[in-house]
Amino acid sequence: MLPKATSTHQGYVSGEFLTRTFRISGEVPLRGEPLLDQLNDHNALFITLERMFISPLLDPAVLSGHFQAGEVRKDVLGLVVLSQQRDGLPAREGRYVGRDYIEHGVMLVVAGFEVRGVITMHRTVNIPHFVRTTPERFIPIFNATATYATKRDVIFQGGAILVNRAWIEVFAMQASASNAKPA
Repeated sequence: MLPKATSTHQGYVSGEFLTRTFRISGEVPLRGEPLLDQLNDHNALFITLERMFISPLLDPAVLSGHFQAGEVRKDVLGLVVLSQQRDGLPAREGRYVGRDYIEHGVMLVVAGFEVRGVITMHRTVNIPHFVRTTPERFIPIFNATATYATKRDVIFQGGAILVNRAWIEVFAMQASASNAKPA
């Protein structure tokens, strides 16, 4: 199992940026804008990473390169794994956290990964409809794990995993006592 991603210093969020074939570890300079908002900015095709380490996903111990800074195309990212839940929230946190919000257990297949965790939303939100129709490119799954389907011992976990909606192949909700309908 691979270690959790960690946040290192003020003004940056570090994480694991996963494509279908590569693991890119690095830090995103926030400059006053949360990472989720940067990923969902439709006017920018790339995201800047600093202190980048690139390795093949199937052999993460092999280092393909280390760079002080680089750019990653957002549309090729399948997942972004973050250690802290708060690092996966947008500037308008009320969209994903609040007094009347409940957790919905979910399972997704994204970019060759099985992702399990929770989506936290207001109790009136239809979660499948939200996942299908939100204009956001990335959505946060909290307290999540991502298991690589072709090499099941490659597991990432974090307080938040940001999922590229365009790469979702399967989305399913788990029945739970808090959101199950009476028979």
